[in-house]
Amino acid sequence: MKVSVPKDFGNISKKPILQLVPEPIKSVKKEDLTTVNVYSDPGDHASTQVKMTFKGLDGDNEMPQEILGWRRNVERALTGLDLTAGATQYNMAKQLMWGSALSTFKSTALVLLTNHKDDAIVHAKEQLAAHPAHGAVGHDAVLFQTLRDAATTATNRKALDHLMEAYGVGVVTDLLNDVVKCLLPNKTLQRVKRPLRREARKPIDMSVKQCIMRIYRINTKEIPCCLPAFNHTQCLSDNEIVEILLFGTPKSWQREMDHQGIDPMTRNAYTVSARP
Repeated sequence: MKVSVPKDFGNISKKPILQLVPEPIKSVKKEDLTTVNVYSDPGDHASTQVKMTFKGLDGDNEMPQEILGWRRNVERALTGLDLTAGATQYNMAKQLMWGSALSTFKSTALVLLTNHKDDAIVHAKEQLAAHPAHGAVGHDAVLFQTLRDAATTATNRKALDHLMEAYGVGVVTDLLNDVVKCLLPNKTLQRVKRPLRREARKPIDMSVKQCIMRIYRINTKEIPCCLPAFNHTQCLSDNEIVEILLFGTPKSWQREMDHQGIDPMTRNAYTVSARP
């Protein structure tokens, strides 16, 4: 049987996820906006409050740049409100999303916190089993009863109660990252970096400063929010940025730099060699 294979089969995508010229964001309805009054100094609740407004996340219609922007805004909101406990962060984060995004957030929370509950039960039962039994040398009746109560409490405790533990903040961070992971396309990091390295030429109607700032923003603000690492370790290096900027400049500019003896990849990139 003859199978028809599309021309772009095997290719990641011809269209970059994050473009040098960002796609225009659709108009936002008033009811889709979320307003949060954050502290100018999160550590001082008497400090001036600043109103922060951004679009909540539905998860069905947003573009990648909107999803990554929402992730940064949530982090800013949680920090500005000085929410340092996992339970309060979890409850606030739920107010900033709805639809499939909220469903993903809740379902993932149940899975992660159930795992923490199971670990706590196993740990409590192991401690109880390790204590000497009645009549044995070293048996402490009070301590034994305390360990038994701890095992019972761990068994009867609800999964969401584990957000109050020290690791609760880390759980919320993982939940937000999982929401982003579920909504972004496959191989997101590869699909962001590859076009920057191979196709990021300065548009004719964009100034050099705007081009540099856009690349800088993608590298420092948006790439750290992408899977798999969700941190700055996956950012492009300084040398890679220089190569991208050099590749994106017009050929006439590159020839002029060669004519003046300027090598952007060396330390003295901006030192023009003396001419007789």
